[in-house]
Amino acid sequence: MKNKLILTAVAALFLAAPCVQGQTAREQTILNVFGRLDLTVDPHNNLNYWTDGLIFCKGFTSDPNDWDAKPRNNFDVFYLYGGTLHEGGYKITVRLAADGKMEVIEDNWRVDKGDRIEHRKIGNETLLIFSDARTGNVKNVLKKFDGNLEERYMDDFRQYILAGTYKRKDGSGDPIVFNRSKSVVSGFPSKGEHAYTFAEEFGDTPISILVFSEKEIYKARKTLTGLELIPMKPHPEYGNYWTEYDDADGLTEDNAKPKIVLVKTAEGQSGLAAGIFPLVSKQVMTLTELTRYAGGETYPNATCPANLQIMRNEIFARYGHKFIAGGEMAKHFATQTWYKAQFDDVTAKLTEIERINIALIQILEKEK
Repeated sequence: MKNKLILTAVAALFLAAPCVQGQTAREQTILNVFGRLDLTVDPHNNLNYWTDGLIFCKGFTSDPNDWDAKPRNNFDVFYLYGGTLHEGGYKITVRLAADGKMEVIEDNWRVDKGDRIEHRKIGNETLLIFSDARTGNVKNVLKKFDGNLEERYMDDFRQYILAGTYKRKDGSGDPIVFNRSKSVVSGFPSKGEHAYTFAEEFGDTPISILVFSEKEIYKARKTLTGLELIPMKPHPEYGNYWTEYDDADGLTEDNAKPKIVLVKTAEGQSGLAAGIFPLVSKQVMTLTELTRYAGGETYPNATCPANLQIMRNEIFARYGHKFIAGGEMAKHFATQTWYKAQFDDVTAKLTEIERINIALIQILEKEK
């Protein structure tokens, strides 16, 4: 595993947690952002990392783009700075008030000047939640993590794209089970359990191409009914790139390999709600996580908007929301055995997790 930490920009935080005795709200906020109170030491020694699944960042007390800048003594302004595994340059400038509240003071990636930032723990995850100062609508979420972004990428692919039990659409073979916590699958490409690695783009960034061997390489594409495994081969001219086989009849075996269509029969973990996208009712998800869950790599692709619409409405459907008769959603959920139309308005039934995820899904739906 590579020890690559190319910092990323995004997010900040407001403190909802009570202060330790003798500690001000401002000090508590600094502790939560940086992981320590002593900001006079090298910022690279910060303990806290934050990510949306694509970029990651940590706090700096001076502008990391200005090599001559000196750390501020009052720390009323600091910078969340970082990047992806491949490039840096993401920065968010944050103002810290005496009462511990924080706001963005400079437009940047997925945030705007004036946005508020809140530090929360919801479920098992610690979050930085960005919201519009005027409307209060959630705009972005960062999650605290251990700093290994490469492993985080792979965890996301396993959980949001692969995890579950499947059967081949043509009915052949044994059940195929993708493990949600490690890169192992049983029943594919052949009987028994097989390990795989993720191919890397640019030589450093994992992508959803699964490498079992030199001749067994598949791109995993999430669908509403399950998963497509598309045979891939190294590009004849460009290193670290792959190309699809022609999915056609009448070609030689070297040129043609059909995709493998899998139908999901069970989720990768127990205790989840009904539906195609049950995780959105169980945990707060970032914009990148939601995109991957909808079938995109990092940004919404051509199929994502329709999948995102179903993902969002599925939250309401679980509470028995009645959709417009004859509309696309009414037709879709009528085919789901678990769905029962009962109520005209289920908004009051939504959990905090669901409300946050709905707001973020709506942002992605606009990014067609």
